[in-house]
Amino acid sequence: MTDLMVQIPADWLARVFLSLRRGSSQDAQVSAAELHPFTEKPGQRIPVPRTTVLRTELALRGEVERAREEERRARLLEEADYLVRAGLGG
Repeated sequence: MTDLMVQIPADWLARVFLSLRRGSSQDAQVSAAELHPFTEKPGQRIPVPRTTVLRTELALRGEVERAREEERRARLLEEADYLVRAGLGG
């Protein structure tokens, strides 16, 4: 079962959650709702299902495509890249 989980800091998940909540797509809103329970333990590394991490990364990439501000686009890319590295165990 551990192979299906990714350890991610709750603080980072909260940051991604807020980015997705501000998103304009339904994918972003659905992913934000899916992440919300994992953001409630600040300061801890939380096991998150790998499928949730993958869906979240896809939602972030979709938001990058829609983002008009360069600063927001850069932040979303950073968050998506982090999730990819975490999902790969790196």
